[in-house]
Amino acid sequence: MKILCPAKTNLTLEILGKRSDGFHELATWMLPVGLYDLLEIEHGNRSSFSSNLVGLKEDPSNLVIRAVQLFQEATSIQATHEIRLEKNIPIGAGLGGGSSNAAATLLLLNQLHNRPLGNDQLKNLATDLGSDVAFFLYGQSAWCTGRGDQIEPRPFPRNLWICLFKPGFGVSTRDAYRAYAALPDDRKRGREEDAPWGRLRNDLEPAVFAKYLLLPVIKEWLKKQAETLFALMSGSGSTMFAIVRSEMEGEKLRDRFRLEFEDQTWAAVCRLNPPSL
Repeated sequence: MKILCPAKTNLTLEILGKRSDGFHELATWMLPVGLYDLLEIEHGNRSSFSSNLVGLKEDPSNLVIRAVQLFQEATSIQATHEIRLEKNIPIGAGLGGGSSNAAATLLLLNQLHNRPLGNDQLKNLATDLGSDVAFFLYGQSAWCTGRGDQIEPRPFPRNLWICLFKPGFGVSTRDAYRAYAALPDDRKRGREEDAPWGRLRNDLEPAVFAKYLLLPVIKEWLKKQAETLFALMSGSGSTMFAIVRSEMEGEKLRDRFRLEFEDQTWAAVCRLNPPSL
C-alpha cells in the first residue's frame, strides 16, 4: 500500500507561552503544500526500512519507525512490515516532512490491519509523535492551537501557488526553540506582515534570523518581487516561501532567484493548499 505525504507551511506561527508539559502554546495557520514524499508499507517476512535518502536510519529517531512502534503498542499487533520511503521534502526545512511521514505511517498501518484504531486514538498517537503530526491526519487548511494538535478547519483558496527556497543548511526545530527561549521578551515576536488573509507573522524568525543571516536577506528580496503576494519563513526554517498567483509566476520568481542567489539553494514551485489525495 502506498500513500503520498504532503509538505506543509505555516501562514502564521504565534508562540503564546510555555506550557506546564514543557512544550510551547501555539497558534498557527497551517496549509498543505503540493510537494510529496512517497511511503509504501507491505506485509513482509521480516521488518525492514529503506529510503532513497542516504543516512536516514532505521532507529527511534526516525519518526516512521517511532510511529510503527506506537501503533504496535496501542494495538498489540506485532506484524512485520517492509517499509520504503522516497524522500522529496528536504530535512531541516520547516516543511514538516518527518511529521507527514509519521502521520502517513499511522494511516497506512491502520488501513493495512483493518482499522483497529478510531480517529481519536490515531490523533492521540500523532500528538505523542510530535506537534505537527496531527495536522497531517487532517491534511487541509487549519488553525492549530495547543501544541498544534487542536485543529479547526479554516478555508483558504486553492488557486494559489507557493515558491519554496531552502539554502544549503537546515535548522533543527529544537535549536530554533532553544534560541527563541534565549531571546529577551521584547524580541519574542516576529514582525507582522500585511497579507490578503490578515496580519501574519512567524515568532521564530527573530531567533533564527540572528544566527542564519542569509534568511532575512532572502525574505526582503522576495517581498520586493512583483509576483510575491506574501513572504515568510516556514515553521522553524530554513525554508523561506513566497505565495504567488500562478505556476508561471512562480517559475519566473524561482528562475530570477537562482540568478540573484548563486549558491546551493534548493527551490520548488508547488500548488498551495491542494485537495487531499
